[in-house]
This record gives sequence, structure tokens and C-alpha cells, in this order.
Amino acid sequence: MFIQLDEKNSAGPIYRQIYEAIRRAILSGELQTSRALPPTRALANQLGVARTTVITAYEQLLAEGYLEGRAGAGTFVAAQLPEEFLQTSRFERRDGQAKSPPRKIQLSAYGDNLMRRQSAILQNHSPTVLLPFQHGVTALDLFPFEVWAKIAQRWQRRPPASILGYGHPVGFQPLREAVAAHLTAARGVRCSAEQVIITNGTQQALDLIGRIFLAEGDDVWLEDPCYFGTHDIFCAMGAKIVPVPIDGEGFDLQEAQKRSRKARLVYVTPSHQYPLGVTMSLARRLKLLEWARTTDSFIIEDDYNSEYRYAGRPLAALQGLDRDGRVIYLGTFSKTVFPALRLGCLVAPPDLIDVFAAARALSGLHSPALDQAILAEFIDAGHFARHIRRMRGVYKERQQCLVEEARKHLDGALDVTPAAAGMHLIGWLPDGVSDNEISSRAQEKNLKITPLSAYRIRQKLRGGLFLGYTTFGEKQIKQGVKKLAQVLQEQS
Repeated sequence: MFIQLDEKNSAGPIYRQIYEAIRRAILSGELQTSRALPPTRALANQLGVARTTVITAYEQLLAEGYLEGRAGAGTFVAAQLPEEFLQTSRFERRDGQAKSPPRKIQLSAYGDNLMRRQSAILQNHSPTVLLPFQHGVTALDLFPFEVWAKIAQRWQRRPPASILGYGHPVGFQPLREAVAAHLTAARGVRCSAEQVIITNGTQQALDLIGRIFLAEGDDVWLEDPCYFGTHDIFCAMGAKIVPVPIDGEGFDLQEAQKRSRKARLVYVTPSHQYPLGVTMSLARRLKLLEWARTTDSFIIEDDYNSEYRYAGRPLAALQGLDRDGRVIYLGTFSKTVFPALRLGCLVAPPDLIDVFAAARALSGLHSPALDQAILAEFIDAGHFARHIRRMRGVYKERQQCLVEEARKHLDGALDVTPAAAGMHLIGWLPDGVSDNEISSRAQEKNLKITPLSAYRIRQKLRGGLFLGYTTFGEKQIKQGVKKLAQVLQEQS
């Protein structure tokens, strides 16, 4: 048995190199079952290492079942290796050869739906790329991490035993109370802390709603264009997606009723439609609530970034107008704290609290308790509200910078107008210009610009480009606009 050691370049200990070499030889078939291994003293002399180093490697292999010791005879490759080891050896021996034909696997209906849409789903939910003009990301450079770190240190230095065990599925009670107080004061949401369920962001909240309410083939009304996360989740569950166009007053209930007689769920972003930025009129809000009451249907209100309104007070949530328990309200801290936190909330109607709690228990049990505790204190101490107020001013300035630079360098090639709210602007292209083509060419210049067409379901839209500005300073915005001007000029 030949083992080559590399003491200079390897970051791992010597015993680990011996362990890996023997393990590879077993899995590849070079060392066959029941083959005797050299005595530890002999192998140590051969390799020029201490005998204890070889003993440590052998002991690890014995513990994992690769080797077995026989009294008075020595150490041997295990006579009966687990089946998965044997399969691994076959694959490793055939490395570089053609792969075996795909297996025929019988999946559930949900699994089949995922299999059909796997490429689109993984593309839609890829990691964030922090290049201009990535949208939907906070000003990470301006978050008060020093404050956050001090709170975190206190909790991590002496965490109470109660927070280190399994927590309640609906969330850490002080955080639920803090969220309920914030939503009541800032968003006009009518709720108690008992109605607040802490989730791992909006994605998980939508998944819970779909699992509770939807059966295969149920109609779901979605805004068109729409957040593709919602579309992906409900498609995977086998729902029948009914796209409803957006006009100047937001979600068009009259058009929705023409396309589908009854929907089990309707998904809306009434305060700031995603992605077009339209606000749903009061008349349409009231009609939608009345429709939900009379049809025994439910409305999902995604209030994803309503804190960022730059003219006047933020508009009250649709849920605050609901008197019949027909609105399920969703909120997220990804757009206010930072995306990696993965905390959000769902406000359930009172008679649905228990079923949502049960569903949450089966979906990861609960969100990380320490993160919840840190966020609760961050809110209660007033840091969250101060941060939001500061970001409103910063984002307003960054939006103004983007608009001014667009007027200087993109006039005629891209129509960029200011908005009263939000974290991105839509730059409208001239008729006939493909937003997909511009997006691809922009990527070559290290720009992250999502085409508006990526969010449409069926609605025909003029070409548009997402221009996120919240996470970029003035210098980055100016440089980004100049690069985009080059792209548009080359395309024209």
C-alpha cells in the first residue's frame, strides 16, 4: 500500500492524510474487503512518522467501520462495508466516464411540479449580487451594526436557559409583542401579539398559506406583473394561476372576476404594487374586502417595503380596513434590517392562529431564538424606528441622485421618473427595445439590472429595467448610470 504525505503544503494534520489515503483506497477498490493492513509500527517506519499518528488514523477508520480488528491477527479492511460505501466506490472508479441514465423516480404532484420548474425556481432565487443596480437590498453600509453587536453580545454572553431550548413555533413572545406594537403604530394593522407568527421571511409565510388553503387546481389570483416568489410557490403546489392586470388604481377586481369565477386566494401588494409601484385606491380596497367576505375567500397582503414613503406618512395597510378576518398580512425585516436575517411575520386572523401555529411547527419548528431576541430588543429600544427614519432620508437622496444622473446621461434612451415610495425605480425603454437584451448586455459591464419582463405572467408590458438605488452611494450610482448609458448607446 503506497501513501504519499505532503507535510509542507497540506493544511491538514498527518494522521488525516493517512486516514484519507486509506479511505480512498478502500472506496476505489484498491484495498478490497478482508485485506490485511500493515502493522502500525511498520507503516509508521515506512512513512517516517510517529507510531501514534498511524494509530490515530487507524482508530478513526475503525470507528467509522472501514476497518476491523481481529485479535492476534491484526487490522483488516472490513468484511462487510455498508451498501452506500460500495456504491460510492463504483462511482469513484468510473470518474470521467459517462453517467448512468437518469432514474425513473415517482414523485409526488408537488415534486413533479418542482421538477418541471426547477431551473426557473433556482434562477429566480439565486444569491444577491451587489452590483449596480441590484434592487431590494438595504443600505448595508449604513446599518448600525455596532448597536446590533452590543445587543447580540449581551444575549450571547449570558443567554437564559429558556431561550436555548426549543422555542414556541409562533415565535419569541417579546418579538411578537414588539412587532404587533410596531405594525399597529406604523402600519395601522389591527392585531394583538397572539396573531403575530414569526416566519423565516415572506417566502415561508407564503408557503404556509398555500399548504393550509390550497388544493390541486384551486384558483389563485395574482397581480400581473407579480413577485415571482409567490408565483413559484403556488405553481409548485398545483394551483391554477389567474393573472390579473394592474392599472393606475392597482389590482383590477372587475377584470379578475371576468377571468375566474372564484379564487381561493388573492395576492396583492396594495400599498406599493410590486414591481410597478402603483397604490391601490380606497374604492378598490373596499370592493376587494367585500368580495372576499361574500365568496369566503382570503386576501394575502404583502406589505414588503411600505416603511419607505418619501412624501407624507406611509399609507395604512389593507388589513386595517378588514372587519371580517379575510386578510392575512405579511411583513418582512429583509427590507428594513438586512436580508440575511431571514425574519418576517404573518398576522393571522384570530380563528386561524392555531392552524398556522401547527403548520409553522412542521416547517422548521421555529426561527433562531437568539436572532429573535436580538431583534426584539433592537425594536423595543427604539433603534429600529430611528434606523427607518434615517433610511427614508438616505433613500430619498439616492433616488434623487439616480433620477438626476439618468436625465443627464440617459435622456431619450431610458425614461426614469421619481417615485413617492419604494426601493427601486422602473426605467422605461423605447417601444420595441428588449429589456432582456439590455439586461444581458449590462451584465457584461458588471451591472445587475433585472428586466421587468421577468415578472410578468401574461400581461404585455413595455420594456422596463429595475434600477435599485438603496444599497448604493452617490459615486456608485453615477458610475453605474454612465455604464448603462454606454450599453444603451451600443444597443441603439
